[in-house]
Amino acid sequence: MGELRVAEVMNRTVAAVRRETAFKDVVCALLAAEAGAVPVVDDDGRPIGTVAGAALLTKLEFHGGTDARPIRSGAARVRWHQSSARTAGDLMAGPPESVYGDLTIGRAAARLAESSQPLLCVVGPAMRLVGVLTPSDLLGVYQRSDGSLAAEIRALVDRPPDTVTVHVHHGVVTLAGSLTFRSRTEHATYAVTHVPGVVAVHNNLTYDLDDLAITGF
Repeated sequence: MGELRVAEVMNRTVAAVRRETAFKDVVCALLAAEAGAVPVVDDDGRPIGTVAGAALLTKLEFHGGTDARPIRSGAARVRWHQSSARTAGDLMAGPPESVYGDLTIGRAAARLAESSQPLLCVVGPAMRLVGVLTPSDLLGVYQRSDGSLAAEIRALVDRPPDTVTVHVHHGVVTLAGSLTFRSRTEHATYAVTHVPGVVAVHNNLTYDLDDLAITGF
């Protein structure tokens, strides 16, 4: 299988809203999406921002902006201004984090970790929204069964003349056996760690010849 791409795990059923979408309709879209935010798109379907659940909660926090404005400027003042919002445009943060569907899930995880937004907008060649990617979408790879993981890993590393045994328990992989070259033991670890759903790898493989010492690589 190899490392998955965004297009293979993203949510294609997108509850997008427009800048002029009313507050309550944004709430309904968020609840329907079961995500931490909803994307805002323009008339051509291109993402221009996102509305996070936290921004919607300001309506409750400050009672629709009727509470006194916080004395100090900062995050609380920003939330107070958001609390009087009536449309998605009043609440959205932008520009959105956008990626293409061919990005690896490892790189997508890095983009999410580095972003202040709770989802990535997945776009096509014309930059139109084709899906969204949330942490839940990415973490779904860890639902794979141990049997499924073991079968894929055996196909990767157990090849003649090498003999490798593979054991998987709760996503933790243990490799044992003897390989001809040390480089193949290093490659086995790299390949297995990139299998979607693997939690950790214990490499107990031995080798007959240290080809890395010979080549210097």
